[in-house]
Amino acid sequence: MDGSRVDWTNLPHQLPPLIADLLQTHLEHLRFRSVCNSWRSSIPPLQSSNVPRFPTPLSLGPTAVLCPTTVYLLRPDPNSNPNPSASSSSTSSSKGWLLKLEESSGKLRLLNPITSWRIGSVSDGVPVNPMDLNLLDFNMVEMARSYVLRYINGSGSVFGINKVIKSPIFKDYCSIFFIYNEGKLGFAKTGDQKLTLINDQVSDYDDMIVYKGHPFVVDKWGQIFCISSSLELTPVSPPIGFGHRKNLIECCGELYVVDRYLDHQGTNSQEGGVGSVRYNHFLRHPLRRRRFYEAGQPKVVDFRVYKLLEDGAEELGRRWVELKSLGEQAFFLSIDCCFSVLAAELEGCKGNCIYFTDSNDIGLALRELIRPDGSVFSMEDRSIERLGSSPLYSKMFWPLPI
Repeated sequence: MDGSRVDWTNLPHQLPPLIADLLQTHLEHLRFRSVCNSWRSSIPPLQSSNVPRFPTPLSLGPTAVLCPTTVYLLRPDPNSNPNPSASSSSTSSSKGWLLKLEESSGKLRLLNPITSWRIGSVSDGVPVNPMDLNLLDFNMVEMARSYVLRYINGSGSVFGINKVIKSPIFKDYCSIFFIYNEGKLGFAKTGDQKLTLINDQVSDYDDMIVYKGHPFVVDKWGQIFCISSSLELTPVSPPIGFGHRKNLIECCGELYVVDRYLDHQGTNSQEGGVGSVRYNHFLRHPLRRRRFYEAGQPKVVDFRVYKLLEDGAEELGRRWVELKSLGEQAFFLSIDCCFSVLAAELEGCKGNCIYFTDSNDIGLALRELIRPDGSVFSMEDRSIERLGSSPLYSKMFWPLPI
C-alpha cells in the first residue's frame, strides 16, 4: 500500500447501484452521493415522501413518520485535513467522540447521545452550530440505531413513547414495535389506521432490542420474550425480579439486562399515562411541565447487570449471571437506545461504568419540554455522579465544548 487515495470513479459501473441498495438512512445517502460525480448521478436524492407513516396511540390514521436516530463513534480522518499540522493535537489521539444524529424531513438534528437534548441542526448542508461540522472529515462507526415517531403536521415528536424498534421480521413492508404509556406493547405497519396492541392483558414491558435478527422485549420482572411474525410472545429466559426498570443491551455479541433501582415507584400509567387527566393538564400548562416531570420521575440509586448464558436451545437451558464488573466496557443507557463502548476508544470515558439518564419518555426530551440530566454510575464503588460535574465527561460528546 502506497497510501494514495482510491479513485472511486474507476470502480465497475455495476457496483454503485448494488451499494446503494444497502443504504438505510438519509445520512448514508448523502455520504454516498458525496463520493464523486458518477456515484452522485447513480441514485436520486432521497425524497421525504418515501418516509414510512404510522398511527399513534392517540390518533386514527397514519399521522406520524418514522425518523431514524443513529449514534456514531467519530474519529478524525487524517487524510481529509489539507493542513495536518494545524490540528496535530486533535488527531494525535486514536480516541474518538460520540455523535448522535436524528434525521427528519431532510434535516439532521444533533442530539446529546445520552439525554437526546437537541444540540443544533444541519439544514441544506449548513450547520447551525458553533463549530464547523463536515462529516466527510471523519471516520464514522455506527454504535446504535433507534427510531422516533414525529407528527406529519410538524408539531413535534409523539408523547408517551418509551421505545421504538423497526421490525426485522417483515420484509414486504415497513413495520415497527413500540412500548408506550409506560409499559404497553404495540405494533403497526405502514399505512395502518390504528395500532395493534400486543398481549393487551399485560402493561409491564420495559425495553426492546433487535438481537441476532429477531425482536426481543423484556418485562419489568426481567423475563425476555421473542416476538414472532404472528405477534406472539415466546419466553426465552427466566425472570430476574428485583429492580424497577430493565434495559436490554448487546455487548460483544451477547445479551445483557441492566436493572436499575429507583428511590420510589414512578407514576403508573393509569394516573399519569397518555390520555389521562393529569397528562392532558401537563400539555395545556407549559409552565408546569418541569414540576410534572420531576414529581413523576424517580431517581436512580443503584444498578445491577446480568448476562444471559445460553446453555441450551430452550428457556430452561438459559440462565442469568450477575456481573460485578464490566471490565473495560462502558454501557450507555440513552433515552431511546442502549449500546456499549470500549472505554479506550472514547475520549473522557471511564470503563466499568454505566452512563444513563433518568428520563424514560422520548417525546418529552425531543420536544425540549424537559431537560433530563445525564449521570454516570461506577460499578466499582457504586457511586453516582452527574456528567455536568466534571469537564472530563464532556470530552466524550461531539461537538466538543468551545
